[in-house]
Amino acid sequence: MKVRVPLVLLGCGRVGQALLEEAASLDLQFLGVLDSTGGVVDGGGIPQGRLSQLLSRKREGVALGELGVPGEGATSALLALLRERRGLLVDVTAADTRPFLFSALEAGWGVVLANKLPLVGPWEDFRRLSSVGYEATVGAGIPLITTLKALLGSGDEVHLIQGGLSGTLGFLLAEVERGEAFSQAVRRAMARGYTEPHPAEDLSGADLARKGLILARTLGLPLELEEVELEPLASPAGRGLPVEGFLQGLRAQDAELRRRLEGAKRRGLTLRYVVEVSSAGVRAGLREVDRKSPLARAQGVENVVVINTRRFKGHPLVLAGPGAGPASTCAGLLLDIFRLARTLGR
Repeated sequence: MKVRVPLVLLGCGRVGQALLEEAASLDLQFLGVLDSTGGVVDGGGIPQGRLSQLLSRKREGVALGELGVPGEGATSALLALLRERRGLLVDVTAADTRPFLFSALEAGWGVVLANKLPLVGPWEDFRRLSSVGYEATVGAGIPLITTLKALLGSGDEVHLIQGGLSGTLGFLLAEVERGEAFSQAVRRAMARGYTEPHPAEDLSGADLARKGLILARTLGLPLELEEVELEPLASPAGRGLPVEGFLQGLRAQDAELRRRLEGAKRRGLTLRYVVEVSSAGVRAGLREVDRKSPLARAQGVENVVVINTRRFKGHPLVLAGPGAGPASTCAGLLLDIFRLARTLGR
């Protein structure tokens, strides 16, 4: 299936590279590919051979600014393109790109996000971004946002969302349940590439707070990020320590987490890091859950979401699937790209 609407890609990390990999097989047309250093912008479309070259060199560690127009020149070219053409702006950065997104929307472009930051700013900014596709921001490739919007659009009422929405934290707690010390489980997760370069980013829970806020706002709750009740698995202050020093400090938590897990086991429960969204607000933290719960059965880096609604009350709706990695995030992006392409192509 060909996407007739041209694309511009902001960000060329692992997720952006995964999307560029799909360009040939899906016949995606890119007018621009940019990262923080610059990029390549071509209103006539970047040839597939050039895209392949950019992807190859980027994987070698070469910045796009060295392969195309550097810095402000690429930004100016992008802004001019937004005025001259119509298409989809795909943002896979981890930066506050709201000025670009607002400019694109005002110029009649569609916007697709894997980037959460624009969606967790002030509530009014979220409302300005209500038409964008943001499936990939929560649950990666699981069609969670699409499902919630379909439920609400059909007149259902969502009462409670409970989600194991961090493949990294799910893996850690499953390892601890199997007898691994928490500090060693973190090292294992790092070795497998499941964590950010500094694991304090994962253990702070900040990313889960953002995901919970996005879900709440999708339900129409006008909450702000500071209203999310967050229990980190490790102190956010650890971000300021060298990685090895941070990992050494985690050993002090091994016994406490083991004690909590053993206490839960005696009650037929286990521990999972859960995001809860309801009309009462958003909470994210370590919770005791029934061992028969879908939340407890998640394997590896799997994400699981349990949705209780007026219609799905006695038997809640359960969504599950891979919640980490560039391929699954790319799957979420493509859901929105094809959907918005059909809309803009009319």
